[in-house]
Amino acid sequence: MIFNIFKVLLIAKIEIEKEKPPLNLALIQWYDFKSQSQPYYHGCPRLQIKELYNFIEIEAIQDIMHIIPRFKSKNEYFLNNYIF
Repeated sequence: MIFNIFKVLLIAKIEIEKEKPPLNLALIQWYDFKSQSQPYYHGCPRLQIKELYNFIEIEAIQDIMHIIPRFKSKNEYFLNNYIF
C-alpha cells in the first residue's frame, strides 16, 4: 500500500470571487523515508520530515495517520501501521 504522508500546518478558506465557491486549502509539509536501505522498523515506516511544502484542497485528504516521533533521534518518525 502506498501512502502520501504529510503534516497539515494551516487550514485556509480563500474567497477569490463572490459568485464562485471558496477554496478550502491546507498547507502541508511532506514526510519521506528516513533511509532507503532500512525503510521499516518493526513493520513501521521510518520517516523524516522534508523542507517541502504544498497547498492542497482539504477534500483531497482521505485518511488520518498516526505519526510517532522517535525519541532521542533528530528528525525521525514512525508511521503507526497498527491502528488502521
